[in-house]
Amino acid sequence: MSDAYSFDSPFVSPLSDYGFKVTFGNQHNTLFLRRALQALIGSPVPIAAVSFEQTTFESTTTDGRSGLYDLACTDAEGNHFLVEMQVSRYPEFLQRMKFYAFTKFNTLVRRGDFHFGNMPRIYCVGILVHSIFPALPGYHQHLN
Repeated sequence: MSDAYSFDSPFVSPLSDYGFKVTFGNQHNTLFLRRALQALIGSPVPIAAVSFEQTTFESTTTDGRSGLYDLACTDAEGNHFLVEMQVSRYPEFLQRMKFYAFTKFNTLVRRGDFHFGNMPRIYCVGILVHSIFPALPGYHQHLN
């Protein structure tokens, strides 16, 4: 376990499941979530509002996978945000995030005369204790 997550602290860590949900998933006061998402995606445009989505999804086939997001929300412009917290090392984290993003993409595509140029953005935000990208350009990471 990382020293960023301590049982000796008198405070609830935002890295714990409860602390994360209280910090980021507060549906009554979304200011912190909106500002954090804006900073993490590097947007100069403030996120005016977010609405929370269902965090579970079922597989679309009998042999497919279902999943559970830590947090899923949509902003006022229709952009989708999938936020995942990972405290322990998980070598397949990037693959899991791609699976989540493609699953969300699949729910947004419609049959018929669909124009992919009108797709909303899907942001996958991973908050990790350990780095999985050792200094790769193109990935925003902040290490303490």
